[in-house]
Amino acid sequence: MANWSRLQHDMLELIAQRLTKIEDYVAFGAVCTSWRAAAAASENNFKGLKLWQQIPCLMLSSEDDDREFYSLMEQDVVAKVSLPNLKGKKCYESLGWLLTVGQQGEMSLVHPFSAHDEIPLPHQNTFKHHDWLNTFREIFVEKFVLSANPCETSDFVVMLICGSVRYLAFWRNNDQNWTKIKTRNSVYGDVKYHDGKFYAIDHKGYFVVCDISGPNPTKATLITRLIPYSEDSSVQGLIYSDELHDFYRNLIVLNKHLYIVESSHSNKDSLRVVTRDCFANYDDGQDGELDQPTYDTKGFQVYEVDLLGGTWKEINCLGNRALFLGHSASISLDVSTNKLSPKIKQNHIYFTDDCWQGYLVPNESDIPEGGGGKDMGVCNLETGIIEPFYNVPQRISLCPSIWITPNF
Repeated sequence: MANWSRLQHDMLELIAQRLTKIEDYVAFGAVCTSWRAAAAASENNFKGLKLWQQIPCLMLSSEDDDREFYSLMEQDVVAKVSLPNLKGKKCYESLGWLLTVGQQGEMSLVHPFSAHDEIPLPHQNTFKHHDWLNTFREIFVEKFVLSANPCETSDFVVMLICGSVRYLAFWRNNDQNWTKIKTRNSVYGDVKYHDGKFYAIDHKGYFVVCDISGPNPTKATLITRLIPYSEDSSVQGLIYSDELHDFYRNLIVLNKHLYIVESSHSNKDSLRVVTRDCFANYDDGQDGELDQPTYDTKGFQVYEVDLLGGTWKEINCLGNRALFLGHSASISLDVSTNKLSPKIKQNHIYFTDDCWQGYLVPNESDIPEGGGGKDMGVCNLETGIIEPFYNVPQRISLCPSIWITPNF
C-alpha cells in the first residue's frame, strides 16, 4: 500500500492550489501533517476564494481528541481532524481561529488547520472583575471576536463578552492583561468588528460603538436604542446563591438572544441586529424537582441599523443573503451567486445551539445532568417555518457544535 504522507511537498502544493471548496481544504489538511503543511503553504490561493463567500462548516462537538466537520453542501461529515489541544475545553470561533477556555481559566488562540503556533492569552485571573471565576470558569466567556487574522498580521485585537454581567473586554496582541470597556451596567448580547471598529448591543437595546484604535479605547459611544426589542426582552439577571438548587430552580434563560451581522459585504454604513426568540427553564413546576434543562428556538426578527444616522427599522427579508448564527457566531453571506453552495437557501437562518446556561450544572452536583447542543435548525424567514438540518444524537456536556470558516 502506498504511503501518501511521503508524496513530494511540491506535488502536494500543486494539488492544494487546485482545491476550490473549504470542505476540500479541510479534508486535504486532515490527511496528515505533511498534507496540512501543503495546505498552509498554498494559503495565497485560498485567500483568492474570498472567505466571505464561503459557506461555514459545522465543527461538531466532541469529548475526545478528534473533531469532525460537517458540510451543509455535502450534508455529511467531510473531515476528521485530531485536535488534542481542544480536549476538555470550551471553544469559540472567529476568522477561522478558535478561542479555547480551560477548566482552570487558561485561555489561548488555536488555529486548527495550519502549523501556526498556539497563541497564549492572559489568564482569567488577570481580569480586575472576575466575580464568576471560582465557580464557572468554562462559561466565563460568551462571545469572542478577532479584529484581524493573526496569520496575516501581528496587529490584532481580541474582544470578549464575559463575566457574570456580560461586559466587554479586549486584549491587544502582546498586552499583559485584559482591558474592560466602560459601559452602562448592562448585559451585552453580541459584538461585531466592522470597518475598523467594534459594535455591540446589550439586552436593553442599546447599540454602541468602540474605537479601540482611537484616543479613548475604553469608551463605548451610543449610536441608537432599539426600543421595541428592549421593551419586549423580559431580561432577568443572574443572581448567584450559595444553594445550588435555589440557583438553578430560579434561573430563567434570557428569552431573546442577540446577533449583529453585516447588511452586505460592500455596505459599510449599516449593520443588522437579529433577535432569536427562545425559552428555557430548569424546573417543570410540577413535582418541585430539578429537571434537565429544556429549551428551543421559536423564531427570529431582523432590524437594520443606520450607523451614520442612528436610526433603525425592522425588515422582513434578508434578500439574497443567508445567516449562520449560534455559539459565538454571527455570519451573513451572499449566497445568490455562490455556485459552490446551491443547497444554501436565501432568506434563511441556519442556527446552532446558543444557550450557555445549560452548561452551568456542575458534574459533582446531584442536579440532573445539564448540557446542550440540540437546539439546531434552519428558519425560513418568510414563512417562519423551522426545520432540522443536523440531528444531534445527545446532549453535550461542555461545548455545542460551532460554525467555523477554515482558513490557512
